[in-house]
Amino acid sequence: MFLNSIHYIKEQAFPKSFCEDIIKSGEEKDITLAKIQDGNNLNRKSKVSWLEDNNIEKAITVVVNEANEKSGWNFLLREFEPLQYTIYNVRDHYNWHIDTHSKPYKNDLVRKLSFTICLNDDYTGGDFEICLPHPLSNKHKHFRFKKVFKQGTVIVFPSHLWHKVHPVTSGVRKVLVGWVVGKPFV
Repeated sequence: MFLNSIHYIKEQAFPKSFCEDIIKSGEEKDITLAKIQDGNNLNRKSKVSWLEDNNIEKAITVVVNEANEKSGWNFLLREFEPLQYTIYNVRDHYNWHIDTHSKPYKNDLVRKLSFTICLNDDYTGGDFEICLPHPLSNKHKHFRFKKVFKQGTVIVFPSHLWHKVHPVTSGVRKVLVGWVVGKPFV
């Protein structure tokens, strides 16, 4: 699949109060050490809790649909998976990975778009990076966002793209991560 754009960033997509409400909701839930489906938990170090909130989803839907249209992806999207409130402390990270799975879910849906909403900006490190692989490794295209995204910024990208979160060097990085699913590509 050829993509004209591999990410969509919108600064100030969500107000401070929205971000603070998500932090409060995420902190009230059971926070656990993040796990990886394939079991290689050395690839990731962070803590998570899970949110299912229709009001949050409604607010995010507007931005995800805007990203889907303006980036020219035009994926047919159906629904959100539960939202992941993620906390990265100093030295926490998530090495290279993709968000898609090898098979559709039992409901025959697949992850199509992923997003990260920055809930705070009082940390350093934690750079987000996307890679567009190429058969020749010297032709990979890397997009490393070295500046700390300001609170309320969202980045949306196709779930099949490789991406990572570099280690946090000071403070605590708090984000809301999510995936939008739809019927498999045919």
